[in-house]
Amino acid sequence: MHPPRRRGAKRRSALVALAIVVVIVAGGSSLSAFAYTSVRGQASRLQTQVTVHLQLGQSELEAAKTSLNTANAKHDLTQIAQANVHFTTAKVQFMVARQMADSSRLLQQLEGIPAVGQMAQSQHAAIDGITDMGVAISNAGLELAKLDAQLIKPSSGGGQQGATLLSVLDQTSKSLVIVQADLVHAEKAATQVDVRVLTAAQQLSFVKAKSTISSALAAADEFARLVPILTELLGGNGVRRYLVEQVNPSELRPGGGFIGTFSELQADHGSLRLLKSGPAEELIGARPGPGQVGYIAPPGALREFVPNAGWSFIDSNFYPDFPSNAVAGENFAQPRLGHALDGVISIDYYAVAKMLEVTGPLAVPGYGITVTSANFVAIVVSHDLADDNAHKAILSTVAGPLMDRIATLPPDKWPALITALNELSGSRHLQAFFNNPAVQKEIDRVGWSGAVNPTSAPDYAMEVEANLGGTKANYFIDRHFTVELARSGNTLHHKVTIDITDNMPFNYRPREYYSAFLRLFVSGNASNPSNNLRPPKYPNPGPPAGTRALDGWVPLFHGYGHSAQAVFQYDTPWSPDGRGVGKLYWQKQPGTDFDKIDVRWNDGSGHAYSISGDLTQDRVFNFSSKGITTVPGHAAQAQLPGLSLG
Repeated sequence: MHPPRRRGAKRRSALVALAIVVVIVAGGSSLSAFAYTSVRGQASRLQTQVTVHLQLGQSELEAAKTSLNTANAKHDLTQIAQANVHFTTAKVQFMVARQMADSSRLLQQLEGIPAVGQMAQSQHAAIDGITDMGVAISNAGLELAKLDAQLIKPSSGGGQQGATLLSVLDQTSKSLVIVQADLVHAEKAATQVDVRVLTAAQQLSFVKAKSTISSALAAADEFARLVPILTELLGGNGVRRYLVEQVNPSELRPGGGFIGTFSELQADHGSLRLLKSGPAEELIGARPGPGQVGYIAPPGALREFVPNAGWSFIDSNFYPDFPSNAVAGENFAQPRLGHALDGVISIDYYAVAKMLEVTGPLAVPGYGITVTSANFVAIVVSHDLADDNAHKAILSTVAGPLMDRIATLPPDKWPALITALNELSGSRHLQAFFNNPAVQKEIDRVGWSGAVNPTSAPDYAMEVEANLGGTKANYFIDRHFTVELARSGNTLHHKVTIDITDNMPFNYRPREYYSAFLRLFVSGNASNPSNNLRPPKYPNPGPPAGTRALDGWVPLFHGYGHSAQAVFQYDTPWSPDGRGVGKLYWQKQPGTDFDKIDVRWNDGSGHAYSISGDLTQDRVFNFSSKGITTVPGHAAQAQLPGLSLG
């Protein structure tokens, strides 16, 4: 906060005022006008010269920051060179300002006089603090520029992008120690500055430079935190193997869709390689039935669907949260693969289409087609509906080249890839789980983990639907949610109505029905649950911690425009925030694309409101006596580690 103008005017002439006091003390009333004018002039010139160099130093710092940010954004090495010039010039300007203050005989004399010495020392210390801070920031900037140059330097080719990144990350582990030390030194120097003794121009330079420190420290800390995570993921600590589940949302399951194909990816010191790809049936093996050795009872609804076969890999994603699905998938797949896995990634064909936006079109050998982001889904679904199994072969054939394209993307494509992956994770077309706790913690933080209730919302809901009829009907399903919220004293009543319309054409399996098992996961403190569905015969896995489940079978119904309706009701405590606003966090099911949702709110005092939206991602509904609004839920927020000064 700047001091009041009148008080600040006195401070802006601090050196001049000190000089006048010295003259008065030393010469008394007999002092000549010439001596007074001479000392005042010296002080004014010193102050002006120091300020000029401080301003030039700060100006060069701002130019350096701009060049560094441009270099990162455009992957332009020429901007790195410009940043180096600006950082070096800034350092020189700050050093000159300090030298001028430290070598000033006038300032030394002022500091030695009891009447004014303390003020003179404060101003001298402030100038030294600003210059030390500026020099330290400049040194940190020069080191950051060097690291950025390595990160954005064009690859020599040959698919070594991962190795190049890993090499840079190894360098940063050492260099970041230097950067952080410089920034901490700058931060400490800033605390020595008493802004009250600075001129207005000096204050401006100081405030701008100081603001750089916190943003630079945050960027350096973020990078330092991500280095071991990225190193682990890229196999920098040894070979890592990841299972990629390619799920089919046309046959919807709680984890996103039936697992139709899989790929195994290996990361070894930055080199990414596809080890294997094929139909998921390869990871099934024998499926012992009830009473046979090795039989594993499927979750309740699956057991009704396949009563004589044990649980297996292709049906492993029956949980609402991806970590549970991933662990189940690993347990089934590892014996068939013959070695341990380090993580599981789930993608559907919407995810593949999105990644094709980044990599560009891919030719599919043996099929005479080229898949693009625009036609991929339609091609795969058309083969799937024809029951020719070509869709699995296409997915397996595309997997290798697509992984290779992604692994060898040039650095200027990395931001677009991260953006695409964030969008896919936010819409839950991409989910990831890693056995390394530190890596998984980071994946959870950035919103890629598919965890239930990611913000620990007190009032929470998520509906998951399992198509257990063996059809690909979900490509044709329209789903509409109506959520009615009504307050009665300290209770909030919820009524959730789900209208499901199957527009599957008559000529596609006309004699078959849509067989759907629904589960609505709500807050663990929910009470008085009820629904209009047929309950399962066998128990399902327990709900995730902090939730409870309402479930049942939707009555069978045909396609070609037929519908069914599910109705759930329950109560939760009315627990608004300090402003009287209640919140409901609605989490989107993986694999679904565009479901409509209407929310109606009755505050119990004669006010009724409604809002319409979609479930392309998680939603938060806020409601009070003033109305109802909605905002996006927890968004995926991974980002490439950036090295800049803000």
